[in-house]
Amino acid sequence: MKKTGAILLICMLVLISIYPCVSADDTGVIVTEERVEISLAAKGLQVDETVTVINNGGENATFLRFWIQQNAQDTKIVETQSGKELVPLITGNTRTCNLSALNLTIGPTKTLTVTLTYFLPTTEQYFVQTLLYDTVSFLVIYNDGNTDLNLFQGKYLLYRSDVSNELQVRLYKPTEAPLNITIIVIVFVVVIVALALLLLLLKKKRSKTKKAVAESEENLMTKKTLLLSLLKDLEKQYRAQSISDETYTKIKDEYKQQAVDVMKKLDDLKK
Repeated sequence: MKKTGAILLICMLVLISIYPCVSADDTGVIVTEERVEISLAAKGLQVDETVTVINNGGENATFLRFWIQQNAQDTKIVETQSGKELVPLITGNTRTCNLSALNLTIGPTKTLTVTLTYFLPTTEQYFVQTLLYDTVSFLVIYNDGNTDLNLFQGKYLLYRSDVSNELQVRLYKPTEAPLNITIIVIVFVVVIVALALLLLLLKKKRSKTKKAVAESEENLMTKKTLLLSLLKDLEKQYRAQSISDETYTKIKDEYKQQAVDVMKKLDDLKK
C-alpha cells in the first residue's frame, strides 16, 4: 500500500513538473503579432497561425497558452527557431505548452515565435479566437489560391479577465468567390456582351447604308442617262422643226437643270 502511494506521489510530482499550474509565469507575456492564414486543403480549411510573443515581465516565462476553436483537428504547435514541437495540456479550448520541458524559456525582453497548424471543417462559417494576452497586431487572411483576402485586422487588443475576449471573423466559403470578385466578373461579362451587340448593330447599319447608297447611285445614273437621251431627242425634234423655238428653249433648260442636279448628287456620293 505504501509502495503504491509512493508511486502515485512520484507520478503527481512528474506531472506538476511537466505541466505547472497556471501562475504568474506568463504574466508579462504580450503578443506582438499574430497572423492567421486560412486556405482550402484536402483535409478541410487549413489554419496556419504565426504567433510572436515578448516577455515584458521581470522573470522567465516558462509556458504559453493558446486558444483554438472547437472542431479543430490535427493540431500541431512548433517553436520556429528550434523546430521543436510543443506537446500541450488541453483544457477545453486552451492549449497550455510547457516550454521548460523542451529546455525553452522566454527571458525578460526576449521574444519567441510559435506556429500553430490545424484543420477546420469546410462547413465552418466563422473563424473564432479568444485573446489570452494583450495583442499588438492581429491579422486574419483567407488565401483563395491566387490572392490574400484581408478578413480582419486589429491593433492594440487588450485582454480583460472580466469579458470573453472573443473574436469572430466571417469566413468566405471555399466554394464561392468573394462578392466583389463576383460583381466584377458579372460586370465584365455584361460589358463584353453589350459591346458585341453594339458592333453587330453598327455592322448592320453600315451594310444598310452602303446598300442604300448603291441603290441611290444606280437611280441617279439611270436618271442621268434618261435626261441625256431626252435632250438628244429634243434636239432632233427641234432640227426637224417639230416644235417651236419657245417650247424647245423651255424644255431644254428644264432638262439641262435636272441633269446638272443629278451630276452634282453623283459627285457628292463619290466624295
